[in-house]
Amino acid sequence: MEHRKVTKPTTIQSVERATKILLAVAAAPDGASAKEVSNQFNLSLPTAYHLLTTLVREGILSKDARRRYALGPLASVIADAVAGSLVAPQQYLDALTSLAASTRETAYLSAWRGGRVTILQSAEGVHAVRVAGLTRGYCDHLHARASGKLLLAYAPEYLRNSQLEQLKLTRLTSNTITTRRELVAEFARIINEGVAHDNGEFSEDVYCVSVPIIERGSVVACLTVSVPVGRYQSDSAMILARLQDAAEAARVTHS
Repeated sequence: MEHRKVTKPTTIQSVERATKILLAVAAAPDGASAKEVSNQFNLSLPTAYHLLTTLVREGILSKDARRRYALGPLASVIADAVAGSLVAPQQYLDALTSLAASTRETAYLSAWRGGRVTILQSAEGVHAVRVAGLTRGYCDHLHARASGKLLLAYAPEYLRNSQLEQLKLTRLTSNTITTRRELVAEFARIINEGVAHDNGEFSEDVYCVSVPIIERGSVVACLTVSVPVGRYQSDSAMILARLQDAAEAARVTHS
């Protein structure tokens, strides 16, 4: 049998560089200088400057009197479009479907949208557990959902603190976390283990477990499996392993 050689998609180096610079500037609280960008990405100073100048000219970045670059006015167009959309990369949706099939349980894909942890899509396995209200677009009760706790734990400090100030820790079941102290302690455990659990905290007798989808070091979404508590106790190792495999398979970036 003839085996075809798998080739990587053709990419444009200048676009790759500009994208990496844009993401780096977005992540820098005080912006970045051309020299800092040059050093971070091992670029010549003229190359870094020309890429930054192009992004400024297009309105994606801005430059202040200190010659530091920050997000520009048109960056908000992208941010607003993402915030208002429930669309997810096809690779994420494929991983979600495969996860539901391999675990035979209900699986969810969630991400930040408009400042809320929102369900972007769900997929049912043959043993599907339907939890009332947990449908596409649902974004309430972050403190009681595995996905909500996970994405809050990994969120930038300013976003996490803002959410905690607004969050009503409503008791939904006898297991629901209802104090900020408990929730913050839960965040530390999630960061340490890389996984979040909902042990009947949102819905009695339903166990949910979430793992992050990580792109270039940032948690951008998460996958969750929902299962009856009793079944999770016997299948936990399998479910967690397949969740982690699915999250890795979902990744769009691999450098």
